[in-house]
Amino acid sequence: MHGHQPHPATPISDAAFLMKSGKKRGNYNCGRCGLPKKGHKCPLTDENDDMSTPVSTPADAGGDSSTVATRNSASAAVSGSLTGISPPSVMRPLPPSRRRRALSFDDISVAESVDELEEERGDWEEDLDLDGSGKLPVSCLWEVLRRLPPAGLLSAARVCRGWRETSKRLWRAAEELRLRVPAKAQIGFVGSVLQKCPGLLKLSLRIESDVDATMLACIAFSCPNLQSLEIFTSDSSVNRLSGDELSRFIAEKRCLTSLKIEGCSNLGGFVFSSTSLSTLWLSDLHSLSKMVFNCPNLKEISLDFSRQENDSTDLTTVVDAMGRSCPKLQNIHIASIRLSHAAVLALSAANLRGLRMLSLVLGLEITDASVAAIASSFSKLELLDLSGSGISDSGIGMICNVFPETLSKLLLALCPNITSSGIQFAAAQLPRLELMDCGMTLCDPNSGNSTDEEDNDYELDKTPNSKLHLIYQKLIIKHNRLKKLSLWGCSGLDALYLNCPHLSDLNLNSCRNLHPERLLLQCPNLESVHASDCQDMLVKTIQTQVYSDFSDYLPSKRLPDGSKRIRVPLFCNPQPSDDDKKWRRPAKRQCSVILTS
Repeated sequence: MHGHQPHPATPISDAAFLMKSGKKRGNYNCGRCGLPKKGHKCPLTDENDDMSTPVSTPADAGGDSSTVATRNSASAAVSGSLTGISPPSVMRPLPPSRRRRALSFDDISVAESVDELEEERGDWEEDLDLDGSGKLPVSCLWEVLRRLPPAGLLSAARVCRGWRETSKRLWRAAEELRLRVPAKAQIGFVGSVLQKCPGLLKLSLRIESDVDATMLACIAFSCPNLQSLEIFTSDSSVNRLSGDELSRFIAEKRCLTSLKIEGCSNLGGFVFSSTSLSTLWLSDLHSLSKMVFNCPNLKEISLDFSRQENDSTDLTTVVDAMGRSCPKLQNIHIASIRLSHAAVLALSAANLRGLRMLSLVLGLEITDASVAAIASSFSKLELLDLSGSGISDSGIGMICNVFPETLSKLLLALCPNITSSGIQFAAAQLPRLELMDCGMTLCDPNSGNSTDEEDNDYELDKTPNSKLHLIYQKLIIKHNRLKKLSLWGCSGLDALYLNCPHLSDLNLNSCRNLHPERLLLQCPNLESVHASDCQDMLVKTIQTQVYSDFSDYLPSKRLPDGSKRIRVPLFCNPQPSDDDKKWRRPAKRQCSVILTS
């Protein structure tokens, strides 16, 4: 196989999306001299190694001869001399009318079935020259290279000709790409990488330099069939995109279904018009003059505004227009300090019957009346996030009365008017609850003013007795489906009793006043407990309770006559049979106590 040239027209089995339609196998003639490849040793291989790869040229009208263009006249003279000294008795077949370059990918298309791909796999493996790769099978080489990052794949392409061919096929087969753009990289770096992936559908960029309209133009030109775009920025980068530029990009990309962009502080205003867009995430928004959504198929929207006090965005108008022009919305997330009860009323007036997830964060003016409007308009919510709002235990009562059968995730962090009684009521009245976040809700108002124990005692002496119940609160939760519970920053929590058999994640970070002797965790499936910035005695108590094996304890049952029936210890039981081992419950995972934030 000294004279074999790689034949990239046949894809491999692991890339089912590159299979050829029909039985088109490509060109089986030598790319240098035009003779059939089977059993053929090209005479131009040894003597013309320094020549460039031949370029395809159309044949003349008569079809008697075809010319091959090279980069210099000397190589053409060598080719002509070799053609002239061939013996007259050997009739060399005429070269094909349309010659292809040895590294051409023009005839790659998408196949229709996996069976056709399996038939062509053997031919592709024979065509590739994997000298220097240790006789590694093509399928294994594909699986290895497809797991490399873009930089590693570029380096692997320099190993040998076979690896270069496989790398090119990988680039062309890529449908999803995650790329980090360094701060010193130019726009040409992104363009050169994207041009290697003409079939790219999903693109995620983490940019450490500035983002402008040139970057959007490069993406639009290099990825014509792009469906999902994510642009994440670093702390040192600046997003200079304007609202008109982003609106033009969305209008031109008719295949775009998902768009997520960070650092959108310079938009000013926009008019988004798209019939394909279904997911839109924009963060760091600030002082938008206009926000128009002409997206009838939009299902998920996330608008994260900056925390600056001078933000002049009229959220009431924005929410009203969004609710009327996007009737298929299912998930809404809005984070802004300008959220108010009027904005909630405007959202409730929209006919969004399919709404399943509602997140209104940092709205201090959202009260129990806002909760009543939400409960009357959206009766099928599965997630409700009112973190940073001004609701109280009465609002939690309305939530429990309306969503007992649908709500599975409730987030009430940074709500200072909620007490432990409201949290216990929510856990008892919401049987489908799987996630609850009450971080920084049960807070000690004096925790930030003292740094040591003496100062704490002094502050407690000054605290009126009427406010002590707000500092030292007891929380008892018994739930059969709860999986994640977050109590981070609850410095006002004094006692905690949990009986949650399916709880797997517990966050107790910065629970400084939680007493070790008033902690009881009956959660056999706990996998992780976060306990950073807690007392050392509390951490030891947590480790003792989660590391102990509850199966070693001997449970008892009290009979009607007052006696106890104790389970027989394990060592007194007969040895289990093989059938019993098959149905034995798997061992409980070891729980980890995380002390770093």
